[in-house]
Amino acid sequence: MTAAVTVTIVGCAGSSSETSPNQTIRKISVSDASALIHDNAGKVDFFVLDVRTPSEFNQGHLAGAINIDYNAGNFQSEVGNLDRNKRYLVYCRTLHRSGLATDIMKDLGFTEAYDMDGGTEAWLAAGYPVV
Repeated sequence: MTAAVTVTIVGCAGSSSETSPNQTIRKISVSDASALIHDNAGKVDFFVLDVRTPSEFNQGHLAGAINIDYNAGNFQSEVGNLDRNKRYLVYCRTLHRSGLATDIMKDLGFTEAYDMDGGTEAWLAAGYPVV
C-alpha cells in the first residue's frame, strides 16, 4: 500500500450501505493495515482506534492506539468528539465491533476509516506486535 492509496473506513461486521462521494469506508487486511500504519507514522491526521474494552486494550494493543470502548454506553458521543476529517484505522478483537463502529462513524460523516479484517486475532496470527 502506498501513500497515494485512499484511506477507507471498514467495520468488523462490514457495512453493506453505500458511502457518500466524500467518504472512504472499507475493510482492509492486516498486512494493508500494517502498511497504512507505516505510511502514516508521525502524521497528525492519522489515528489507530481500538474499540475493544479497556481490559482487552490493556492486555495488548497496536502501538499508538487510542481506546474507545464500543460496548460503553457513550461510544457514539465519544467517537462524535473526534475530528471527522482525519484518517482512522479501526480494529477490535475479531471484526464485529469495529464493523459496527465504522458504521457509526460513516453515519456521523467521518471521511476516512479502515476496518482491520480479523482484528487483533488476525494481527497476532500474522506475527505483528502489540504493546
